Amino acid sequence: MTKIYANGAFTEEAWVRLEADETLPAHPFADGQRRKVSLARFLADPAAVIAAGDDAAVVIAAGEDVQQLEPHLARLPRVLVEFPKFTDGRGFSAARILREQLGYAGDIRAIGDFILDQIPLMRRCGVSSFEIVKPQIEAALKAGHWPEVTHYLQPVGTVAEIPAGTRPWARRPAAPQKPTQAAG
Repeated sequence: MTKIYANGAFTEEAWVRLEADETLPAHPFADGQRRKVSLARFLADPAAVIAAGDDAAVVIAAGEDVQQLEPHLARLPRVLVEFPKFTDGRGFSAARILREQLGYAGDIRAIGDFILDQIPLMRRCGVSSFEIVKPQIEAALKAGHWPEVTHYLQPVGTVAEIPAGTRPWARRPAAPQKPTQAAG
C-alpha cells in the first residue's frame, strides 16, 4: 500500500507501475490495484487509460513535455508528477504548466524523492496530493510540522499572494498555507 497525503490527512492506496509492454487489464481491475502508466504508454492508447478512470494515472517523468496531455486532461482524474531527486526541480515546472497554462483541475500528485521542506512549494505550484515514501516525512506531517515559507521570489498564478517590499518579484502568501485537517 502507498501512503497518500492530501488535504491534511493520510490515506492508503494500492498502485503498481504498468510496464510499456504490459496490457492494461479490464476495468475494474480484479486485483484491486491502480495502475501508473508512463506518458509514452498513455499516448500509445489513451482511450484504455481514460476508460480505467480513477484506477489509472499518467506519470510525467522529469523533463517530459506535459503539454502532450492537453487534449486528454479533461478526462484524466489524476496526473502523477515525478521528482526523481529532491534536487531536481523539473516537476515544479510540470505542475505549474498543468495548472496555470493548461487549466488542469484534477489531482496533481507528487511522487518520488522529495523532502518535507518542498511540500509547501509544491502545493504553491499546483500539486494537490503527495505519495509519501519517507518515514520521516510521514512522521513530521502526522506531528503537524509544516515548514513555513514566508517569501517567494517567483510569482505563480494559482495562489493568492501580495507584494513583499518594493521589488515586484518578491511575494509573500496572502494567508497561511498550512493545510487544514480533514473532518471526520
